[in-house]
Formats: sequence, C-alpha cells, structure tokens
Amino acid sequence: MSGLAPASASSPPPLLSVRNLSIAVEGAGGQTVVDRVSFDLGEGGVLGIVGESGCGKSVTAMSVLRLNNPALRLRGGEILLAGEDLLRASEARIRAVRGGEVGMIFQEPMTSLNPVLAVGDQIVEAILAHRPIGARAAREAAIELLGLVGIPLPARRVASYPHQLSGGMRQRVMIAMALSCRPRLLIADEPTTALDVTIQAQIIDLLRRLQRELGMAVMIITHDLGLIADFAADVVVMYAGKVVERGATRDLFRQPLHPYTERLLASIPPLDRDVDRLTTIPGTVPSARTMPSGCRFSTRCPLAEARCRETEPPLRTMPGGRAVACHLVAEGRAA
Repeated sequence: MSGLAPASASSPPPLLSVRNLSIAVEGAGGQTVVDRVSFDLGEGGVLGIVGESGCGKSVTAMSVLRLNNPALRLRGGEILLAGEDLLRASEARIRAVRGGEVGMIFQEPMTSLNPVLAVGDQIVEAILAHRPIGARAAREAAIELLGLVGIPLPARRVASYPHQLSGGMRQRVMIAMALSCRPRLLIADEPTTALDVTIQAQIIDLLRRLQRELGMAVMIITHDLGLIADFAADVVVMYAGKVVERGATRDLFRQPLHPYTERLLASIPPLDRDVDRLTTIPGTVPSARTMPSGCRFSTRCPLAEARCRETEPPLRTMPGGRAVACHLVAEGRAA
C-alpha cells in the first residue's frame, strides 16, 4: 500500500520516497517545472499520478532513474529507494538500478524500442546487463518473458522486429523488458497511449496480474482517471509542477477536495446518460515561463479569490490522511 502520510514508528518504511523534489530548466531564468513534490510508495503498492499534459508527471517519473533531458537540473530534494538517495548515487550505481531494481515502461513503444534490433535481442541485452547468466539462458528467459506477457508463439516472436508487431504487442514487449530482471518497482508512463480501448484493457489486466504475481510496486502515470480508479490504491494529483491533492483513490473519487481534482473528475464522460456537451476546464496549464503568482490553478478556478492570486497555498494534511493545497478547502468552502 502507498504511504501518503509520514510513516509511524511501527509501520514499515516506504520502498520509494520522493521528498521535496524540485527540477528547473537550466540557464537564464531557470524556470521550475517540478516544485517541491513529495509522495511515498510502499512495497507491493500501486500509486497513480494524474494531471493534464505539462503538469510535471513524466519529469517526476524520469527523475527516479535520472533519465531527464540534460537541460533540466535538480534544484533540491531526495528520491529514496529503500532508503538510498538515487539522486546522489554514482553513475555505476544508477545504471545497476535502471532495469535491475526499477523497471520502466515508456510512453510510446515504437520510438522506445530499437527499430534495427529484434525484440528478443533487446530483452536479452537487458537481462545480460543485470543477471549473471549466459547468452543462451538469457534468450530462453526472453522467450519465457514474452510468453508471460501474453505474446503468442514467443519462440518465433523473439526474432521479430518492432515494425513487424502490432502496437499492443510492442507494448507487451516493453513490459517484458521492464520485468526482465524482476524489479521491485515498475514505473509505467502512459502505458496505454495510442492503443485502442480493447488493447488498453488487456494491457492493464496484464499489469494488474503481474503486479500481484510478482509482488512489485507500481507507479503509473496517466491521463486516464478510469484506469486509476480501477488499478491504483492511492493517487497524486499534479498541476503545473506541484502536488495539489493526494490520498486514497476511493476517497478522492468519492469526495474530491481540490477544485482542480473536482473538475478533472467532472470531465469524465458519463456512461449512464447522454449529454449534449462534455464538461471541460477552461484555459490551459501555464508554462514555466508564464506561471501565475499565488495558486497556480487560480487563473482557471471559478472559486478563486484575491488571496488565491496572491498567496500560494501550502499542501496541508487533512483529517484522515488526505493532503490538499487550497485556501478554500482549509476553510471547508471548496469542491
């Protein structure tokens, strides 16, 4: 289970603990794109991170394995994996963590897979980098992994190239590669992007089954709130580089606290009735260059007051362990 409040003396420490992570663009101005982000993920837990494009979700996820664009620089914070700060680990150590202790499924498998190498060779490469076995055993392991993720005729498909596979099969190859060394933590960054609805459901069912069977923790980044409701135990809502709400998924869906969370949920099309017009959130997420003062959602929030545009609300822990950053919620006047 994901620990979203400080651990008590009797509770086990989280597997992954992100503390006050701040990332900025290098150079003049140095605009902050991730600002003091904090959350915990326990052993075997599933944590969802949601928000619109440009909210800092992928930058946060990439920071765990130090895979961000070189133009982005660490401003402060810690990323602790079982107590070890990955942001200050040596290059040799972080290479061992990537794919070994932490696996990652990237957004688009067609651009993430090497187009000139057979998919089996790419899985074998990952296995040989982290496991003390020979090439033949690694190839057998790759075939076994392809079967594990539901690819038919894995002994034949191991020699296929990415362009010879469908989008759903390429995504399954990415999952097989991410699981090749039995990681303790799997980061899935938009794992169902560009897939049709039926294949999306198959991929999520696969991830859920593998998460249970292997006992690994999963951090899933997505725009799909339905996916979060179905898969994640806890959720972090990000807006413009900041955490605006976090808590247990069931509580957040039952009663969203932050106005942004409430409007995200309202934008989900209803299945039980026809509507003439879908609910939207007016405006767009501000860029790092045009970040407003005060609450970053104030320019789009219909409840915003003068102080919302002047003073940034802190992330407060509410009764029951929920955390929210909103002046009005603190007074019981929002959502």
